[in-house]
Amino acid sequence: MLPIRVRLTLIYSALLFLALFASGTAVVTLLRQRLNARLDEALDRRLQGVENFLIRETTAATAGKIPDELAEYASTQPEGHLIEVREAGNGILLKSDPVPYASRLRTRTFGMYGKQYDTKAWGSTEAIAESVEEIRFLFLWSSPVLLALIGLSGYWLSSRSLRPVDEMTQAARRIGAEDLAARLRVPPSNDEISRLAEAWNEMLKRLEDSFTRMQRFTADAAHELRTPLAALRTTAELSLRRSRNNDEYQQALRQVVEISHRMQALSETLLAIARGQVPNIEPGKVTTNIGELMDSLATEIQPLIDDKGLHLVCNLKPVFAEVDADSIRRVAAILLDNAMKYTPRDGTITLQTEDLGKTIVLRVTDNGSGIPADELPRIFDRFYRVDASRDRQTGGFGLGLAIARQIATAHGGSLEATSAVGNGSSFALTLSKTPASGGC
Repeated sequence: MLPIRVRLTLIYSALLFLALFASGTAVVTLLRQRLNARLDEALDRRLQGVENFLIRETTAATAGKIPDELAEYASTQPEGHLIEVREAGNGILLKSDPVPYASRLRTRTFGMYGKQYDTKAWGSTEAIAESVEEIRFLFLWSSPVLLALIGLSGYWLSSRSLRPVDEMTQAARRIGAEDLAARLRVPPSNDEISRLAEAWNEMLKRLEDSFTRMQRFTADAAHELRTPLAALRTTAELSLRRSRNNDEYQQALRQVVEISHRMQALSETLLAIARGQVPNIEPGKVTTNIGELMDSLATEIQPLIDDKGLHLVCNLKPVFAEVDADSIRRVAAILLDNAMKYTPRDGTITLQTEDLGKTIVLRVTDNGSGIPADELPRIFDRFYRVDASRDRQTGGFGLGLAIARQIATAHGGSLEATSAVGNGSSFALTLSKTPASGGC
């Protein structure tokens, strides 16, 4: 494939050639027509002159001398030898010399002294042909020169116009994974090239953000996996250092199983995120009574609430939404698990549903430690934890809230949080309301 500047030059040259050919053909054709028209006008004037001469120089009495008068007149006129006069019934009065091969003919008939005369005049077109040929010669020889000049000018203009694109290409090739913060220079021309540079810079910004997130994701994932792997290895090594009884081996194996479950949960969570946020929930979406779904979940987690010495208050109204029930149940479980982790003993967790007309809200509120205001915008980031040491003690990975928001987004809803240090936190899942499909 030829470079763009060469293709543009060839296109310019081809269009110019067609324009020159069309204009040259039009000029030659029009010139020939105009010259022929002027020759015809001259011949018509010549024939009119013959008629005027005979009327002026002859009378009815001297009509017999018309041939002599015509011969004298023809000798005084340019190309008079190419005039022919005939008298109807009496033959030729003035005979023309042999007519040139390239000529034009004009005729005229007039009456005088009761007789009719037919006149003819020929004019040579050799001069016209020579003029047209000179113009054609000028076009044929000037066109290549003009095409060459225009082609060179077009190539220079194309190169100059595309130079910023070349500079952007070279700059883009120099940008590597270690230098994604670099940006292309935006020309001040405010044209297509500058908009292209701005689009490239916007894309580089997105790539930089994605690459940064990927690096942080990889580093955090490796960090999270390192701890259970080290614990697994330590447990196995301690078990192999000396002989132990069956109860000790069973205890060690239970620790290995527990750590394995923890690693499996983390791996599955990471895999779900890496495969594109959350699974496709559309096939599983049905009209669901969210209040009833939450009541079932509350019953299921009540033993955990009691074991931690907490109080669960439910205010569940029958509100309906078209959702994947398992996914919404998972969101609520994540929020409740979070509340249980950070609410002190004898604390209260509230689970409630609200009908806001066009939307419904599932809200989980606690009176735990709360979240600092400057940390609140980041709690939905993957692996982000307000207190990393405390989260590791409670078994957290910093992924639950990120997954919960992804599920909310996949349902076309939202998940927001409000909190104050020392006064607890409140998480609200907002979904579009669906009318109940039956009596409840």
